[in-house]
Amino acid sequence: MHRSLPSALTGFALAASIGIVAAAPSSAQQKAPVLIPAGTESGLPRVEANDNTVPAGTVRDGVREISLEVVRADWRIETDHSPGLRVAAVAEAGGAPQIPSPLVRVDEGTRLRVHVRNTLEDTVRVFGLHERTGGGEPPPFAVAPGASETVEFEAGAPGTYLYRVWEGPEPDPETPPFPRGEREQLAGAFVVDRAGGSPPDRIMVVNIFTTPVDEEDVEGEWIEALTINGKSWPYTERMKLTVGTKERWRVVNASMRLHPMHLHGFFYSVLSRGTATADTVYSPEDRRLVVTESMLGGTTMLMEWTPTRPGNWLFHCHLSFHVTNHIRLPGAVEADPANAHSHMAGLVVGIEVAPGPTDLIAHGEPLKLDLYANEYGDREGFRFGFATDPDFQADSLTDAPGPLLTFHQYEVADVTVRNRMSVPTGVHWHGLELDAWADGVPDWSHSDGRTSPVVAPGEQFTYRLSFQRPGTFIYHSHLDDIEQLTGGLYGPLVVLPEGETFDPVHDHVQVWQWKIPGPRSVDDVELNGRREQPQMHAVAGERHRFRLINISPAGFITARITRDGVPVQYRLLAKDGADLPPHQQVLVESLARIGAGETADFTWTPTEPGVYELAIGTRPDVPGRALVQRWVVEEPPGR
Repeated sequence: MHRSLPSALTGFALAASIGIVAAAPSSAQQKAPVLIPAGTESGLPRVEANDNTVPAGTVRDGVREISLEVVRADWRIETDHSPGLRVAAVAEAGGAPQIPSPLVRVDEGTRLRVHVRNTLEDTVRVFGLHERTGGGEPPPFAVAPGASETVEFEAGAPGTYLYRVWEGPEPDPETPPFPRGEREQLAGAFVVDRAGGSPPDRIMVVNIFTTPVDEEDVEGEWIEALTINGKSWPYTERMKLTVGTKERWRVVNASMRLHPMHLHGFFYSVLSRGTATADTVYSPEDRRLVVTESMLGGTTMLMEWTPTRPGNWLFHCHLSFHVTNHIRLPGAVEADPANAHSHMAGLVVGIEVAPGPTDLIAHGEPLKLDLYANEYGDREGFRFGFATDPDFQADSLTDAPGPLLTFHQYEVADVTVRNRMSVPTGVHWHGLELDAWADGVPDWSHSDGRTSPVVAPGEQFTYRLSFQRPGTFIYHSHLDDIEQLTGGLYGPLVVLPEGETFDPVHDHVQVWQWKIPGPRSVDDVELNGRREQPQMHAVAGERHRFRLINISPAGFITARITRDGVPVQYRLLAKDGADLPPHQQVLVESLARIGAGETADFTWTPTEPGVYELAIGTRPDVPGRALVQRWVVEEPPGR
């Protein structure tokens, strides 16, 4: 009944699904086997997972001198007993190769002298070892096989940056390197602190390695490794935190892929966003609160947040393809210890907050709600769905997403999920500030002696939800995400201010989702469970609120309103359920791109009667790249 997923869901298949077409690898591009089976040794030095706590180099005569070597190494992204990869990596001279590459961290005003020695058989090109001036990136310098090069420069402007090494032929800046794979394990963080140092922080670097393979014992055409600080979940570093202690994290996307970084249970403040060459620091009034922030390839972020509730939480990429256990290396499952199992892998970091007080506010007795997880047959594109009516029967594809759940700020709700499907599930309450045990990551979310379980077929579990702020949120499966999300296990959740009533005439929820795990065109996506959108009606002068939710496994969307092809303005209001700072609630003609796991609210007040079009999709200005809703705006009565 259910469509099977590919054995390996790589970024290449995903890239093709959103319009980036990668050529098939030729025989010339096939390299010698890179996979190191479990229980074998390559004879190469072992990569050390770099937690980015120790800066590279030493200070001599006021200059930080760093000696780096590019070497071939054995990278075990899980355990020493799991399969590994033969890769190129960067080491400090005389030390173990590291992924991410050795941390470059200095105070502003510091001068650096960096030596790079290349032990590989190919020329390498080094990007990012230069002064940060806020301008464009200077050309890389090349290091021939067996040669060494030295560069000397001032650190430049404070900020969070990165540097990287390119192995092999010179990259084409216009074409992603998908045909030959990715070599973004050869990259690390470059941090310039203000004079006197910065407040304590943690650094997390995303690295990716992929390669085409042609080995009889490897299923599929590609293998890949997606890691944070050199490891894949569940072997990534566990962040052990304390309630009430402020956290500052520098997140470096050293890959060339998009990663919407999602924090469970809490909002975080974005202090700065940067690239390899420039970092934009936001003033306090410009800092937006988010639960998910999309990071383009080669960008950085400084974020700040305070854990105010104990328990187990997650920080992870919200692209389902980057956290599924399908991306584990061939042979990894067979090498697992007995009874070991994780339904996630890749770009996930576990957070363990020690017992302490909670900041939750609750009024009144808990509301009671049953939410049924149903299975609806074998029709293409629709298999699962949520319902609040026990007798609900699906009769068309328009039965996804799940029902809109509405609550009020400071209410408490006990939602019992009853699994009537033939597969297990678990429900995450995306963006809500609640107790950890109810967060909904099966076998991980834990506090107060309770854990969110895998909800098996025929079983049920009651989640206690708290609603600390009004806004737009999501509930969705957090088990076998790709299959269950594209199958229909998702829905919108709106929290209203105390005393308000939801007004469907003027308040519109728009949920974007894929119908299949790998869409090839707009025909394979849906808005509110539909390909064709119903015609809408409005009255000139009346304000409408739109709540846009992107719960697809990957990709950006945006929105545009036009009349006779001419864009009209609407006003930004909120992001991820938190109101934007007042001076950012501005009139725009196009919404900033919203990544997977993000929500955005905006308001529109049509001033003139006429026919308008609301287009939502990857490119609303391009026919065939968006779904279009027709709005007929009429004169107000009595005008």
